[in-house]
Formats: sequence, C-alpha cells, structure tokens
Amino acid sequence: MGDAVMSGGVGGPLAGVRVIDFTWAWAGPYGAMLLSLLGADVVKIESRSRMDQARIGSIVLGQSKGNHNQQPMFAELNLGKRSIAMNLKAPGAAEVVKDLYATADAVIDNFRPGTLEKLGIGFDVMRAIRPDHILVEASALGADGPERSYGGYAPTFAALAGLVSLTGDPGADPMMIGGTVDLRVGTGAALALLAALHYRDRTGRGMWVDHSACESVSMLIGDALLAAQMRPPASPTDEPERFGNGHRAFAPHGLYVCAGDESGIAIACRSDADWEALLGVSGLALGEDPRFATGLSRWKHREALDAAIGEWTATQEAEALAGRLQAAGVAASVSRDATALYEWEHFQARGGPVAIDPPEWERRLIVPPPWHFSRTPASIPGPSPALGADNHAALRDLLGYDEGRIAALEENGALE
Repeated sequence: MGDAVMSGGVGGPLAGVRVIDFTWAWAGPYGAMLLSLLGADVVKIESRSRMDQARIGSIVLGQSKGNHNQQPMFAELNLGKRSIAMNLKAPGAAEVVKDLYATADAVIDNFRPGTLEKLGIGFDVMRAIRPDHILVEASALGADGPERSYGGYAPTFAALAGLVSLTGDPGADPMMIGGTVDLRVGTGAALALLAALHYRDRTGRGMWVDHSACESVSMLIGDALLAAQMRPPASPTDEPERFGNGHRAFAPHGLYVCAGDESGIAIACRSDADWEALLGVSGLALGEDPRFATGLSRWKHREALDAAIGEWTATQEAEALAGRLQAAGVAASVSRDATALYEWEHFQARGGPVAIDPPEWERRLIVPPPWHFSRTPASIPGPSPALGADNHAALRDLLGYDEGRIAALEENGALE
C-alpha cells in the first residue's frame, strides 16, 4: 500500500483565488474542498457555539471517539482549508467578515436562504465592497418558492427530488440514500462557482448563484420525469418500478457473486453482440433457450437469466473473469471494497493513496484528487484544520490586524 505524503505549496489551476467558506455538514464543505484541491485559498468561517456537524460526528455513523479535531468525516471534507472560529452575531464579527470579503474572489454557503443577509453580510454588502464579487448559495430548495426556508440533508434532498422513489429492490420499499447525494450536490456547487469565475474573467462582472440541492438531484432522474410526462392525463400515477442492480432495458445487468469473493463482479450486456460475447466466454448453452433469444425476451426473463449467470460466476475467480470478459468486449468489472481499492495495481500506478497528518491524531491515507493536469497539478494542500487554528495568522497576514485588535475581538466574543 502506498504512503505518499501530500505535497503542499504547489500552485494548482485556481492558485491566487480566495474563497470564503461558510459551509457546514457534508455537501457544502465538500464543494469548497474541491476548490482547495484545485489550488484555491479556502478560508472556512466556523463557530464553537454552533459547531460544524462534521466536527461532532457523522450523521450516518453517529458520534465518533475523540474531540472536534479528531472526526474522520470533517478531516476528509475540509482538506487544505484555513479555519477562523467566529461568532457571527457578536459585536465586531461582521466587520471582520467584510474585511475578509475585500481580500476574496468568492463566497460559498449552504445556509437557509437569507441567513447572510440577516447577519448583515449578504450579497449586497459583498458587491458594495467589490463589485465583481461572486456568491454561491447552496440551499436545500433554492432561494425562492413557497418552501424556500426548508432545511435538509442528503436523505431529504434525495427524497424530495424523486430519487428515493426509484431506488431499491424490485417489489421492496424505497431505499434511503445518504452521503453520496451530498457529494453530488457539493460538486454541483463547485462547478457553479467555477463557471461564475470564468464569466467574471470574460466580462469583469460578478454574480449571485442560487444553487438548489433538490434540483441538482432531480437532474439525475430524467428518464423518470420523461415517463411521467408521457402518461395519459386520465391514467393513475403508478408507483415507480424499482430495479435494484437491474436496468430498465438491459439484461443481464447486475452484480454476481464469484468464488471466494463476496464483492463479486458487475456484468452488463447492452446488445446482442455483448450477449454473444458473454456466451462465448462462459460456454453456457443459454443461447439455445427461447427465453433468451432476443434482448427483450432476456429482459422479460431476467430473474431466470440472473440465476443462471450467478450459478456460473460462483465457480469463477472475479479478477480473472473480469479480464476475460473485457477482452471479449463485455462491460464487466470487479466490485472492490475500500481495502481492495488501496491495493489495486492500477490505483497504485496512478500515485496511490496520499498520507495526511490531521491535527491531534494519527496519520490517515486518503484518495488524492482525480484530476491530473499537465501544467498546474491538483494536490492535497494540507490536512483539515483544527477549529480556529488560523484565527491569529489569518487576521494578521490577510487583514493586517495587530495583536491588540485581535485580542479585543477575542475579548468581546467575536473570535471563539
């Protein structure tokens, strides 16, 4: 297993860009962290009085051992950021934020709509300080509409967006979807901020971006939305059919157990050519069965087909079988767990995991940025920060505050 240590100080494609990060929990911090991996200087504004949920524990896994600087979820969502611990409601805090706005290119938050305005540090304030400022607000349901104040986490984003209704095994109840939805929402927010930066580079003008988590998830269910539009107006609204690992058109399509490997192999046949190639590798006589003569008939009898293929794959070693199927043109791959991913030869050849040393606890191995740029590499700029680790350094170096002014902010509770 590799243990390459992170390479700090290497300028990425966003080197020179500063982002003020008001996000918390999963989606927002992940989006802001993507910008950090691309070289942006991300300054996280957080609070001891209302601590980031990820500093307390995982919404999915519950509270972890250790203090607020020793939480795995926070450590992997905030790589390379600075941390200023500030009570935004305390006297003097808004003035510090305004001074930070003057040094920054963009701001990102995932509060309920209107939160920054109530604190006196909203978009109008940003534009008064710097006319070309950018604000990305990533809320649950967007900044307008009758349910604009609705709060949410990944499971509610997925449920409200229609994704949960489609997820689960055939004939079973819908399946809740968790953190993966947050990560998709955060990626969408980061993309929006990059687009706004590009627009400013071309026009000299900033913008406000209203990013709806729910709508960014609804984009993923286009086929279900199309089906709903095509139903006759008088027809009843049927409950969506759930396919588990199956597909709405392809068969076989699923995850099959292999010999000595609980993770198994994923196989998908998208055409008659794929099917013939699968038969050639397997030696199965399924092509003689009229139930499997056409793509449509294979799909209609997919349960029997899956059973027959699963009986065969159970006698095969997953890695070798995946190689033979891929060589024959069949879409197939081993299903790896996290440990197997770290040990995978291909992953190691692309650099392998990167070691980080979070404050106050042991070294961790993480997956590096997925982008390999030819000129300005993306990299892990550093571990996630301890809460308030940059209170003095950031205010001194970025804003020119002297120690007396910083001490006064601490005394009145603005810096926590």
